[in-house]
Amino acid sequence: MVRDINSDDVDKSVVTSDGTRIGRVTNVNDGNARVDRDDDADLTDKVKSMLGWGDSDDSHEVRNEHVDRIDDDRIHLRNK
Repeated sequence: MVRDINSDDVDKSVVTSDGTRIGRVTNVNDGNARVDRDDDADLTDKVKSMLGWGDSDDSHEVRNEHVDRIDDDRIHLRNK
């Protein structure tokens, strides 16, 4: 099981399971990361559906259940 997302994860990149960067953590609240999506991030419908993200917002939430692993500079999303 992956550790909880915490304030140490602010400014980390968030990447898909294949390593594609989708954004950066800007804030953490109650174990959920607030992620500002990269302007050029071309997210597949599958990824957006898994995360519950729409197209209209630039800032989104990543919950611990979406995370496969966290390393020194990245949060890696699960492959679903």
